[in-house]
Amino acid sequence: MIKFLITCDPGLEDIAEMEIKENFSNAKVSQFFNFQGKLLVEIDGNYEKLFCLHSIHHIIKLKKEFYLEKPTMDEIRKVLEKVDIEEMENVETFRVTSQRYGNHEFTSIDMQKIGGEVFLEKYKKKVSLKNFDLNIRFDLIGNFGYVGIQLTKDSLYKRFKKVFHHAAAIKATLAYGMIRLASIKDGETFLDPMCGSGTIALEAASLYKNRIKIFAGDINEEYVEKARENAKANGLEEFIEFKPMDATKLEEYFTSIDKIVTNPPYGVKIAKRKDLRGFYWKFLESVSKVLSKEGRAVIINLRADMFRNIILRLKTFKIVHERVVESGGIFPHIFVLERIQ
Repeated sequence: MIKFLITCDPGLEDIAEMEIKENFSNAKVSQFFNFQGKLLVEIDGNYEKLFCLHSIHHIIKLKKEFYLEKPTMDEIRKVLEKVDIEEMENVETFRVTSQRYGNHEFTSIDMQKIGGEVFLEKYKKKVSLKNFDLNIRFDLIGNFGYVGIQLTKDSLYKRFKKVFHHAAAIKATLAYGMIRLASIKDGETFLDPMCGSGTIALEAASLYKNRIKIFAGDINEEYVEKARENAKANGLEEFIEFKPMDATKLEEYFTSIDKIVTNPPYGVKIAKRKDLRGFYWKFLESVSKVLSKEGRAVIINLRADMFRNIILRLKTFKIVHERVVESGGIFPHIFVLERIQ
């Protein structure tokens, strides 16, 4: 079995575990040192499909795990000198990247420096912090540490080509998690009525193609056109119907939608210009008019108390699931809503 450290969005570890096990029937998955957003994955055989997963950010192939009663630079050097990294034989340049968690008498920079020294002496390869062929990960969590090879240079959430980037766009990995929570079935209709740059619609299209009918829109017509351009850049335009729309008047555009997945404004930048409470109320009222009887709405929101209060006051939806995720240093809630029958 080959061991990997997999990173994902904190709060969506179960979604990542589910996707991993769907693609690797023999995989063993557990939380890494109880850290959010980190999974220990053991796979027997070819692991190339890891790079195609929608829920994960980085892949680190573990080379050694160790425990030090009292971590010091001297003890760490002794451990690193015994680590063999066969991949170093076939590269010209490398770097060492380190993260440290806990109380130690040294810094992450000190760890990177000693790691660079040890592997430079051992393999006689050039160190390059930017143009590296191999990234050696060496992290310490309290008394526990590991050495591995980071197989991903860029996070896998950056899978879509974007000709337009919306300032408030969510990561594709987070969009994937929300889509999984929607429990979509073939033949259903899908809508993101506040699409921005189109990340959620792009993710849905990449997963389902023409197996579902995907609609995406925004009240800002420029965003709609830019989202369409993003879809075209990724070869997904044929699977998404874009149209300008007001998310508070969905009944003017649709009679019935099975699944609504969206990222409405948090109010971080627009609170002075919009009555968020009124906007959320009108939006949810409109959702209640078009959501099918067995439908589901998955909505991410930073104003969780306000949003939950509106849901309870409307008495139209029940919250079947709620969770907190971490995204860019903030902690929005994902609400999963169904009709009260």
